[in-house]
Amino acid sequence: MIPVTVPSIVTILGQHSDRTWHASLPNGKKVIAFRTLDEDTLPLAIGDLAHVELNVGDFSQAHVLLSPSEGQFV
Repeated sequence: MIPVTVPSIVTILGQHSDRTWHASLPNGKKVIAFRTLDEDTLPLAIGDLAHVELNVGDFSQAHVLLSPSEGQFV
């Protein structure tokens, strides 16, 4: 079965709002990294790396993940 999301890592380029950031994938493609309204906000700064999920239908948005077991970025 084809996966719905694929994991990746982004580099934070700047903050757009409390829950969205401008980010770059390892290949240099610029994306919007985000957290949903039901998730805690994160203190990401320029240059930080974050693990994300990309929807295979839209690689322009990246959902920033949080490890539930560690309470830190995965």
